[in-house]
Amino acid sequence: MKDDPRGLIGSTYCFQGSDGKTRTVVVKVVLYRVEGIVGHCSIVVEVECICTESSCTWHGERKIMKIILSGRTQTSEEEFIREARTEAESSGEHWALSHLPELLDAISITCEEKTTVQGCLKAHLKEIYKEQVMRVTVMEKLHPISELKDLRDLAQVFYDILQIHQWLYECAGILHRDLSFGNIMFRRKNGKVYGVLNDFDLSSRVQDLNQGPTSNQRTGTRPFMSRDLLNPDWEGGHFYRHDLESLFYIILCLACRYAEPGIPAAEPRAYSKWFSGSDEDVFAQKHIFLSEPHYNGLPIQPYFTNFESWLTCIHDSISTGYASRPRPLVPRAGTNISVHPTSFDWKTLDGRVTYRVFREIMFSFHTGPLETHWLGREATDGIK
Repeated sequence: MKDDPRGLIGSTYCFQGSDGKTRTVVVKVVLYRVEGIVGHCSIVVEVECICTESSCTWHGERKIMKIILSGRTQTSEEEFIREARTEAESSGEHWALSHLPELLDAISITCEEKTTVQGCLKAHLKEIYKEQVMRVTVMEKLHPISELKDLRDLAQVFYDILQIHQWLYECAGILHRDLSFGNIMFRRKNGKVYGVLNDFDLSSRVQDLNQGPTSNQRTGTRPFMSRDLLNPDWEGGHFYRHDLESLFYIILCLACRYAEPGIPAAEPRAYSKWFSGSDEDVFAQKHIFLSEPHYNGLPIQPYFTNFESWLTCIHDSISTGYASRPRPLVPRAGTNISVHPTSFDWKTLDGRVTYRVFREIMFSFHTGPLETHWLGREATDGIK
């Protein structure tokens, strides 16, 4: 079971939901077991409700169930989603609801008994031991971007993700911190495609960023993590630009590693070492990727040619931003102090990696403008 999660298929689980109702589900598909993520361990399955009670509104429906083991004091995904949806409803920004996951139920399972392994560790180590809790969330079934064949729909999904990410950061006070292929989904409503930012397990409140015991925790899915966060010497914390860099790597890997959505390109595939190397290996590879000019262009597959302008412009912005970072000042004689000039904006690489820069690149695709839902807090507040 540990090595092959497919052994879960056919397993039946009975649980009492937060509404007090008992539900029985059977595992139909193991979607993925998250690997290569720092500070995170979870498995996601597709389940079908097999309840026979007439009062069960889920009977026969497919849902997504996520089981995650996390710190007991860590803010749960449920809390982040509820906070975001409440903010969207109370502020009148109802467009945001179409780009957030819909939470159907959430339960937490703790081990309080002193006879359990966790109980014994807690009794022996006391406050040193960080208790774990199993969190089970049930959500609507969304669709992976591999199902999208229309490139304009795909571009709209990526642009939607940029917009909802900015809204979450500026209005809901939430930074996602783990953009990856599996966390960018879509739903269809009335024949229209909406990009959905999924999986808030590693998210943080903006006001709590870089504070407390998790301030130095590196989070993300390794192939899509920013160069900074892969650098063992980086001590600057997690900025929103790191998530934008992850969004770039997602689009890049899709366009360069797939012949078309859901179909891998022929071997050898581009950037394969990003998916197999250690943090240090991937950092070195991305350092080279962002430092050296690509005279022959990026290795984009023919199917995704229309993404070339996006990828080239974003690559130039990120690489120029990293190249512009000031070197430490030479320490004064007799001291070990080495500081950076204070005028450089590290949060945005001096304005080169911002929501506005990405929006100006991504608002249009091939045949014309995409749908813009939100221009940022400055535009909303009437600031020019």
